Amino acid sequence: MDLITSRTIDILHLGMDGLMERQHAISSNIANVQTAGYQRKEVAFESQLAEIIEREDLKDYIKGQNSIKYVPPNVDVFTGEIHTYRTPTMQEKAYLMTNSCEDFKPQYVTDVYSGSNSDGNNVELEREMMDLSKTGTRYLVLSNLARKQFAGLSEVIKGQ
Repeated sequence: MDLITSRTIDILHLGMDGLMERQHAISSNIANVQTAGYQRKEVAFESQLAEIIEREDLKDYIKGQNSIKYVPPNVDVFTGEIHTYRTPTMQEKAYLMTNSCEDFKPQYVTDVYSGSNSDGNNVELEREMMDLSKTGTRYLVLSNLARKQFAGLSEVIKGQ
């Protein structure tokens, strides 16, 4: 992690990307409200985001276990070895080097479970407008959180 990026900013960015994809799907649904046979689309990304957060938590745990902070030497009474810190395994090093965010891809899902009209279209304009409003509000919340993160970083850089 460098100075500009942080886990919080990365997660906010992915969440905003997922919400933007959802907004595109909702817009497509609204545009096709009168298209015969059209099946509404949804975007699922929350479970992927939760998995990324879990992987990052595991990385933090591994980093904590492999801390290179000075620990007073402990002498193993059986072997006589002196231990100052735990050395990470090759597998842990490889895992720490992976980028959890690069596999993020919101999934478009066709809603075949909603009831459809006589023409086979299952888009309900009221539902789409409600989903559009919820998605916009969530995006606004995430963008405000990102703005606050960058404002804090700006204060650190300015030395305030």
